Amino acid sequence: MHIQALFPFFTAMLSIASVHGRECNDKHVIESKPFTTPSGVVITMERFNCSNTVPAQRLPTSAIEGRYPLEANNKRQSSLCTTSNCICGVPCFFNSCFPVNMPIKAGDCPALANSLINTPGTFTIPPGQALAFILNSCQYAAFGDSTTQPTQYCFNDFGAAAFQVFHVCGSTQQGSCIGTFNSGNFFVDQLNP
Repeated sequence: MHIQALFPFFTAMLSIASVHGRECNDKHVIESKPFTTPSGVVITMERFNCSNTVPAQRLPTSAIEGRYPLEANNKRQSSLCTTSNCICGVPCFFNSCFPVNMPIKAGDCPALANSLINTPGTFTIPPGQALAFILNSCQYAAFGDSTTQPTQYCFNDFGAAAFQVFHVCGSTQQGSCIGTFNSGNFFVDQLNP
């Protein structure tokens, strides 16, 4: 009887563990510059690409819809979007936690996520690239959903997704969430810089 009750739990855990976040092999930094948030916190904004020849595993929509949604994701009004490939308001669902390469200081990720949440407006992820925001030992990277057109994302939604990944994975693990828009996946990853 207990085995029957635990089967759905183990099945769910296996499905979470079997899907990995976006892998970035041979990260190539294209641009790195300081970015001052409205609260005066200076973080590093980094644009990069990866040499991956195979994109991250594409999940069927049904697999993504059944996952834990990141509840803090504030849906944005379409008026914030200025392009058709805008993921403002699209939920990012928890994907996985995985080991860190270097320790993440406990306060760095929440401070970075809160700075992003409190930054108005949007940012643009160039096609085939990622955009990361770094504060000391914590980095949050947004991977767009297209290799042919830019992806627009709201700072508030990005920060909320980042905070929720930290809430699940903590400072002892890296982690990611995944969302789907226009038949493509986008990722928010908590990483070591």
